[in-house]
Amino acid sequence: MANVFYTRSVKGSKILFSLGLLFAINTVFAQVMVEDTTENEPFLKAAKFKSSGYTGFEMQPTQILKSKAGMIVGFNLNWVINHRFVVSAKYHTLSSQTNIRPVMSPGSDGKTLLIHHFAGAAFSYIFFQNKKFSLQPELAAGWCSAKFEYPANSTNRNDYGAIIPAVYGVFNAHKNFRVGAGVNYRAVLGKNYFNITPAHLSGVAGVIFIRAGTF
Repeated sequence: MANVFYTRSVKGSKILFSLGLLFAINTVFAQVMVEDTTENEPFLKAAKFKSSGYTGFEMQPTQILKSKAGMIVGFNLNWVINHRFVVSAKYHTLSSQTNIRPVMSPGSDGKTLLIHHFAGAAFSYIFFQNKKFSLQPELAAGWCSAKFEYPANSTNRNDYGAIIPAVYGVFNAHKNFRVGAGVNYRAVLGKNYFNITPAHLSGVAGVIFIRAGTF
């Protein structure tokens, strides 16, 4: 019981630290904005660029293990160029308790919890950036993993690649604050491992998010 409490405390501390780090970096971005006189020009023709940045937190109710439901929690750090082009660093982790034992060893009893992480980069474009509601398609790619203890006290991990196309609807509530929702598809690529296939880690997800910074 003490180990469970300690593990949860450590995870909570890591999340708080990550969130604080993201907002600190975002503050630095806000201080290095460059004056722009051609922000309405096409990206490759602009003589100067307006550089800004924001951080985001998101929750993703997701399909996992083909037929189960789970929850993913994610953070991202975003660089915005001319209010339209966005380059992002993204991280998310599976926060729900997902029993992967039926996949690894069909018919066996017991519980083996899946630990899943993703880290990567993304590029997106904002349509209708001057309106109250914006549309933002995105393409992310990076590394992900499946980690678990099986048998007991034996840790196993396999690494994969992942491609995640997404589209977001954004409500521009304030010049420094935005909320929205969207949908994505997590396409995981790699080899089978303990009967776990890339298809078990792939799936459709809804996205609910908040963003703070300069846009």
